Amino acid sequence: MRRVGIIGAGKIGGSLLRRLAESGDFELAVSDVHPEQLERFRSYERVRPVASNLELAEASEIVIVAVKPWDVAGVLEEISPAMGPSSGRSVTSVAAGVEIKTIEARLPEGTPVLRVMPNVCASVGLGAAVITANEPGRRVLPEVMDIFGRVGEVMELPERLFDAATALHGSGPAYVALFADALVQAGVREGLPREVARRLVVGTLAGTAVLLKERSAHQVRDEVMTPGGTTAAAFVAMEKAGFVGAVYDGVNAATRRARELGG
Repeated sequence: MRRVGIIGAGKIGGSLLRRLAESGDFELAVSDVHPEQLERFRSYERVRPVASNLELAEASEIVIVAVKPWDVAGVLEEISPAMGPSSGRSVTSVAAGVEIKTIEARLPEGTPVLRVMPNVCASVGLGAAVITANEPGRRVLPEVMDIFGRVGEVMELPERLFDAATALHGSGPAYVALFADALVQAGVREGLPREVARRLVVGTLAGTAVLLKERSAHQVRDEVMTPGGTTAAAFVAMEKAGFVGAVYDGVNAATRRARELGG
């Protein structure tokens, strides 16, 4: 069994750890600065909470760093003594904006380094993630793709596109939730009971997601929108309010922020 260590048992790290533990295919270790986070995993077979990040790294072949961008440097300094090309260990970071060259600079030369940008939908096994690696990291790329494939779809992407991907799918669930909340509020405003509006919106989003796997967004839109009908009227009003432009601006702002986090 592959030995995988996860540093950080929050939303992404915790979701990944649960899925890997349930598979029974890995020997797992986990560390976190918050002891209460570790308590959630003590009952899992093949999951070993450890006291330090260095201890975790020494016990693992694949180390996944699932902490906030500003905490990555400190974690790398802690685990660096266990790394290097001769150690047989690799490091995978899920921190937004932190580039491979920044990670390499804090580890022994030749350490296999990978970057993955997942999203919170991993918690229900329906996540989306992009992945890239330095040259030494390419030997473990298929294994890391398999690991993250346990919580959703994974695709390889050049690192120069990671900030845009972070803005699009990393932050994407929050955009969809914002739109969903606006729809619910709009339904209430038009007289629907809140719970009815919520159920209608959730069902609509779930069904639309399935349709979008089978056809393009334009096709779905055109199938719904009858010329001169209610949907057409809604589109005119939303376009006047700058809905599409607001989406463009939001993704652009998130992309710029991802670059700043990496700086």
